Amino acid sequence: MPDTMPTDMQVAEGCYMIGRRNPDSVLQCNTYLRTFHGGGTDFHWCVDPGSLMDYSTIRTNLLNRIGEFAALNLVSMNHQDPDVTGNLLNFTRENPKLTGLIAEDAWRLVRHLNAIPKELWFANKVENRSIRLPGGQRLQMVPTPFCHFRGAVAFYDPESQILFSGDLFGGLNSPGRIQLYAQEDDWPGIAQFHQIYMPTREVVARAVRLTRTLDPPVKIIAPQHGFVLTGEIMHEFLNRLERLPMGIDMLPDALDERYHKLYAEVFQETIGEVSRWLGASEVRSILQHLPRDHELANYIRISGNEIHLERNGIRALPLLMDVVALGQGPAFREMLKDRILRHCLERGVPLPQMGVGVEETGAEPPGYWLG
Repeated sequence: MPDTMPTDMQVAEGCYMIGRRNPDSVLQCNTYLRTFHGGGTDFHWCVDPGSLMDYSTIRTNLLNRIGEFAALNLVSMNHQDPDVTGNLLNFTRENPKLTGLIAEDAWRLVRHLNAIPKELWFANKVENRSIRLPGGQRLQMVPTPFCHFRGAVAFYDPESQILFSGDLFGGLNSPGRIQLYAQEDDWPGIAQFHQIYMPTREVVARAVRLTRTLDPPVKIIAPQHGFVLTGEIMHEFLNRLERLPMGIDMLPDALDERYHKLYAEVFQETIGEVSRWLGASEVRSILQHLPRDHELANYIRISGNEIHLERNGIRALPLLMDVVALGQGPAFREMLKDRILRHCLERGVPLPQMGVGVEETGAEPPGYWLG
């Protein structure tokens, strides 16, 4: 399926998302180009060079904006993952004079790409966590440790009030949902992304608090995955992420102790809905005839006509969807997934992984920059 969105998308004045918006993917990889004017010349900064799979699109969009690779001045990387840094080797080959900006802990791993910019600056060693550009603008380093890598660093542009946050505040998307800005319907994918990839709520809550202290206040958050956040929805999603269990917070024992009753309610509502669609006897037969070693059989109890959730609701719900939707077609599965997620959202419980995100198939900068 070809892309159906523009080849690049304007985030704000002087800032474009130049990555590929792929309608077949559930994990959009966002590469940004920020151009500063002033000081007698333009300064071009690429944020997260992106996935090797998207290089053709990124290269085309970049050159359409700046004319030639030699005009690119700076490439920054939030952390070392291949979806963030995969194109660094191509970038340095096309522009041997390129400067790189990354934390030292991340560079220790990125160097194995055998891509070495002409100059390399370590974000964690920048004095006062601020770089002054030739035109007088500043870039601010915003360390976000363990979100989701120890050396992760977000970059704040006070002029545009855009925070380039890397994986932090990113999200998964439903196939075909590739608009630029986040909407309410995108919350489940953002929640699940953090629950999967962030180690604990504590580190994300710390990053949220730090984001709120930036001066001038952040107007736009541009993550490396999913959708750009701005306006009231940005503040609302930050509030939710500050409270959202994720990573180690979601070990089954801890979740059962706090949320079992609510998951049991969602389970009963789902059983009731599926029974109305497929028939109660059919649903009961499917669950009664699960193989003895099937994981779901360990989490439920069947007593006469009653089906009860005993434990591990966050895992039992997607398993329930899998077994009752088998052979019913993708539309039925999608409808059931949406119902389960909505029931969970209504009760404020951590969202189960319902298939979203699973695709089928060390030098110091020059003095005038540091200021």
